[in-house]
Amino acid sequence: MPGATPKEAVEGFLRPLRRVVSCVTPHIPNVRSGYHPSDRPHTVVIGDGRPVALAGPGLLNLRLAHYYRIIRVPDDRRPWKVRTAGYLYALDDSNDQEIIAYHWHPEGNSPMLFPPLHLGAGAGCQRAELTTAHCPTGRVPVEEFVRMVILDFRVEPLRADWPQVFAEAQRDFEH
Repeated sequence: MPGATPKEAVEGFLRPLRRVVSCVTPHIPNVRSGYHPSDRPHTVVIGDGRPVALAGPGLLNLRLAHYYRIIRVPDDRRPWKVRTAGYLYALDDSNDQEIIAYHWHPEGNSPMLFPPLHLGAGAGCQRAELTTAHCPTGRVPVEEFVRMVILDFRVEPLRADWPQVFAEAQRDFEH
């Protein structure tokens, strides 16, 4: 969502992210590093950045970090926009062992410029290669990751309207 100021653009970007995350945890995504244009990406994390417990039979924890840049666009009324610069969405077991994670960090030291899937030790993988593999994927929207957490890992949603929240977040992203 473009904004008249950088802060307005960031708040417009955060609104759907916060609504999606509120479907599984009361801990809201918080800006860690700012509302100003910068050469380095800014970071949003849930709560204080530590894994947060999720309701349900699996005793699971959620980690989420979203990296973004504030850019200027050619619009006289709303010249600021937020662009995703990377993400980390992960589901851990109760021992903080990563089960599944989606990472995308096209900047930095990693040679992996595509968004990969990681299967961690918490997934009980019998093949060592799977715990270090970078399984290629496309872009994974946060709402699709949280949908998987609810449907496939049986995390109890905190909101009855979660399907509508996810649909609205997807529409916001597409516009």
